[in-house]
Amino acid sequence: MPEMQNAGSVLSGLQQACLVVASFLVQVVVLGLFYSYGTLFAALKADTGDAASTLALVGSIRDFVFASGAAPAGFLVQRVGFVRMPAIGSALLLLSMLADSYAPSSYFLFITCSLVGGVAMAMIFTPALTVLYGPGHISRSFLPVAVGLASSGGGLGTVVVNLGLDLLLESFSWRGALRICCGAFGLLLLVSVVALWYGLRRHKKSGDSTTDYQELRSGTHVRDFFQPFGEFQFLLLNAALFLYCIGFMVPYTHLVYYAANERGLDISGELTSLLGGAGAAARLCFGLFSAFVRPSRLFLVVLLVTGASLICLPFCDDAAELKAFSAIYGFSSGGRVVLLSLLLNELFDAQRVAHLYGLAGIPIAVGTLLGPTFVGKVYDLTGHYDGAFFAAGGIVLLAVPVFCLAAFCRRSIERPSTSRAADRSCSEAMKDSEKADHRDQVVPACDASEESPHGKCKL
Repeated sequence: MPEMQNAGSVLSGLQQACLVVASFLVQVVVLGLFYSYGTLFAALKADTGDAASTLALVGSIRDFVFASGAAPAGFLVQRVGFVRMPAIGSALLLLSMLADSYAPSSYFLFITCSLVGGVAMAMIFTPALTVLYGPGHISRSFLPVAVGLASSGGGLGTVVVNLGLDLLLESFSWRGALRICCGAFGLLLLVSVVALWYGLRRHKKSGDSTTDYQELRSGTHVRDFFQPFGEFQFLLLNAALFLYCIGFMVPYTHLVYYAANERGLDISGELTSLLGGAGAAARLCFGLFSAFVRPSRLFLVVLLVTGASLICLPFCDDAAELKAFSAIYGFSSGGRVVLLSLLLNELFDAQRVAHLYGLAGIPIAVGTLLGPTFVGKVYDLTGHYDGAFFAAGGIVLLAVPVFCLAAFCRRSIERPSTSRAADRSCSEAMKDSEKADHRDQVVPACDASEESPHGKCKL
C-alpha cells in the first residue's frame, strides 16, 4: 500500500518545486548555523577568555537539543502541521539569536543559544526535510534527486554563513554580526514558510487537501512514540549513528582553533569554505547516486571515509594538508546528511520516515554532545588535540561493523519474508484446489437429459 501511494504525486510540478525550494532554504539557514559554530567559537574564545570546554559545551548542548528535539518534532509534525511548526520555530530562532547578541556572559548562552536555539532549529529543520516523503508530495522517481537538491542547501549555507560571519567579525563584534545574520535569516525563513504553504495548499484538480491534517483524518494508525526502539534493526542503526556522531562534529567545532593555535595558520575562512563547498557537492552527488546505488552502501562508504580522515588529521601540518582534509571530510559529512533520510526510506516504510528520522536524532544528539566536549576537555588538560582526534576517528570506525550488521539484518528479514509469502500463496492455491475437488465430489455433474424443468439436476 505505501508503494502505491508513493508511486506518483498529486501535486503539480510547481508545488513540488516549492517544497524542494522551501527545504533548500531551511537547510541553508539551519545547517549554516549548525556548522558555523566553529567560527563563532573562535570569536567567543578571543572575547570572553572562557575555557575551551565551556564554550564547546554551549555548541554541543545546542547540537544535542537540536538533534534530540527532532524526535518529538518528527512525531508531532503531522498534528501541528508542516507549515505551522516551522513558522513557530522560525520565530523562536530569530528571538534566540537576538537574545544571544545581548547575552551578558557566555553562561547566558546556555539558555538562549543552546536550549531555545536548539529547539527552534529542530522545529524548522525536521518538517522541512520530512515533508518531501509525505504521501503524494514528491513522485517516487524524483524523490532521491529532490532530497539531494534540497540537502545541497546545507552545503551552500555552510559556505555562505561561515564566510559571511568571518567577514562580519572583521568589522563588527560577534554581537553585531549575530544581529545582522538574524535579519538575513528572517527573510530566508519567511520565503521558505510561504513556499511550504503554497506547496501544500489544496490541489485545484483533485480538490483534496495535501496537507498533513488530511493524513491524520484518514485513520492512519499513529505508532507509539518509542515503539520503533523495540525493533532490533532500528536499535543497531541507532548504535551505529551514536558511534559515528561522537566524532562527526569534532572538526566543525575545533578545526579552526586547531589550525590557528597548534599549526599557526590563519586560514579559517578557507577551511570552512572547503567544508561547506564539499558538503554541498556531496549532498547533490549522493542524492543522484542513490537513485542507482543503495543508500546503505553509500552510507557505509561515508562511515569509512569519515573515520579514516579523522585519524589522519593529526598528521596534517601545513595549509595544503589541512585544506585537503577539509575537502574530504566535508564531502563525507555532507553525504551523511542527505543519506540518512534516504536510508530510513530504504530500510523501513516510507510512511515512518518522519517519526524514525526524529527518533534517530536521539543517538545523534548524545554523540554530538559528547564528542566536541570530550575533545575540548582533553585540550584543556593536555594542550594538544592529537590524541583526541585519534580517539574520535577510532570510535567512528567502530560504527562500521555495527552498521553492517544492521544492513545484514535487513536482508535476512527480507529473504524469509519472501519465502514465507511464496509458501502461503502455494498453500492457499492447494487449499483452493482441494475445495474445488471436494465440491465436484459432493455436487455431481449432470447432463442435459437429467435436468429438471426448473434447471436443477434430478437426484
